[in-house]
Amino acid sequence: MEFEIKGNTYQIRKLSVFDQFKVSRKLLPVLSGMLSEFQQIKSLAAQKDSIGIMERVLPKVAQSLSDLSDDDANAIIYPCLSVAFRKQAKGWVPVFQSGVLAFDDLDLPSMLQIVGRVVGDSLGNFLQELPTTETPEQAEA
Repeated sequence: MEFEIKGNTYQIRKLSVFDQFKVSRKLLPVLSGMLSEFQQIKSLAAQKDSIGIMERVLPKVAQSLSDLSDDDANAIIYPCLSVAFRKQAKGWVPVFQSGVLAFDDLDLPSMLQIVGRVVGDSLGNFLQELPTTETPEQAEA
């Protein structure tokens, strides 16, 4: 899959099945804790209420992500960036190798967009199967 961010063309490949498992293990607890926020996002998106999403939902999502340990965040980010490439001249350069970003101009929003696209592309079918409402056990907690 190819896409553009800030004038640069990127290509992502699928995570290996083992990396899909590792990333999903770290991501699912975060996602399961945000089921109600996903419901709000769907509702507000249907109403085209982007301000409501920004004011009410994103702070909760940001808090859930900030609660991740550095190791858990790296367990999500590193495999995702390792399957991303940026077009340079006539070739593709890995965005991330041996724990180092290849491009100084790659900022946080761009990096997170790349990670999000990899997650969506590699885990999209799996994530669509997640429940969209709380289970009785979650509601009691």
